[in-house]
This record gives sequence, structure tokens and C-alpha cells, in this order.
Amino acid sequence: DLLLDLYEPVRRSNGRRPLVVLIHGGGFSGGSRQSDDMVTIAEALAARGIVVASIDYRLSPQDPEPSPRVAAAAAQVPTTVPVFNGMVAAIDDTLTALDWLLDHARDLRIHRNRIGLVGSSAGAITADHVAYASDDLGIDAPRIRFVGDLWGGMFIPLDFPAAARQLDRREAALFAVHGADDPTVPVFLDDLLVAEARREGVPVEYHRVAGAGHGSRATGFFTREVAPGQTAFDRMLDFAER
Repeated sequence: DLLLDLYEPVRRSNGRRPLVVLIHGGGFSGGSRQSDDMVTIAEALAARGIVVASIDYRLSPQDPEPSPRVAAAAAQVPTTVPVFNGMVAAIDDTLTALDWLLDHARDLRIHRNRIGLVGSSAGAITADHVAYASDDLGIDAPRIRFVGDLWGGMFIPLDFPAAARQLDRREAALFAVHGADDPTVPVFLDDLLVAEARREGVPVEYHRVAGAGHGSRATGFFTREVAPGQTAFDRMLDFAER
């Protein structure tokens, strides 16, 4: 069984509301939808009038079996390697969560055409693939309006420039943060993705943090000003709302 935590805006609205699906990190082997970072992001987005679903997904130690839906993604990586098997399962389960949310869009008052994805580390990698690679791989997925990519990038297929080139014109706007000295997820993955977004004319905002490592503390995501009076976290909230 997979669970999600639903955060709804306190501000009353009679209309359909935008949705962000929040995907936690943890190297595809751990992590939690209820981590402090995920809760902070979810509550802040909900305060902006956005419905947030912070989701579970199967992890590599559970030896997940990808569904036929993501067979094309599985064929591009060695799923005998646990991290790649977990990566494909996370894509699979994010799509399943989106299916469930859209099946209940009327009851949840979700606007079907205003969907964003925000992920951290493994969650960012997952968000990137759902938004930018699904159509190239023949995987049915809803249209995503924006991606909040926190120290992520594209791995599928295992040709990194080719993976980034799956981002096409008119696909999701991209907000990215990455430490320039990240020892866990190489910064060049987001460099490639951001360069492709700019080449394709996709709206993009990139905070490449000099000397920083991996994660919210190392990059100062919640604490370091990247613009007068604003952190990268503040900037992402503005980007999501736009």
C-alpha cells in the first residue's frame, strides 16, 4: 500500500485549485514523505493556495517490480542495479499517484491542467523524468506545468546529454537548485537540463550554489539569500505560484 499526505489551503475557494505533487529524496532506498523539508515545503505551498500531495513510492530494498506502463523506462537502464530499479519504480508510483489524484479531481477541487511536481534529490530525478521523459518513452502522463528540481537531473537513458534533450519546447517550466560541489548527484546533470530548457525557450530559473554540496542544508535552500530578501525556497514558491 502506498500513502500520501494531502495538504489543503486554508484560504477558502469555490473553484478548482492547482496541485503540486511532492516527492521526497533518499537515494531511492529511503526517505519519507513526512521529513521536515517535505512538510515545510508542503505547508508553504498550501499557504499560497495550492493543494499538495506528498507521496510515498516503493524503494529499492523492497525489490519493486515496475509495471508494464514503465517498461520503456526500465529497458533503458540496468534494473538489476537496485538504484535504477528504484528509480523506475518511483516514476511508476508517481504516475499512479497522479492517476489517483486526477480520478478524485472533482472531490478534491483540483484543476486538472494546473499540476506541478517538486522533488528533492531522488524525488527531483523522479519529477524530471515524469515531466520531461514520459512522452519520449511512450508513457502516458498528465501535462505538468512546472518542476521544482532540488539537486536532481536526468539519468534515463544512460547518455546524460541525450537524457536532458528529452526536455522539449512547451514542456514544464523548470526551477532548479544544485550545489556546485555536490558529491552525491553531479551538478552537471542540472547544468545539462537547464541548458536544454534555455535552448528550447522553456521558462527556467537556476540557482547553482558555488562551493555547496548536496541537500537543503548544504545549499542553504531555506536560509541563504539568492536575491535581495529572498532565499531559493522563497523564489521557488513564487515560481510555483506563477
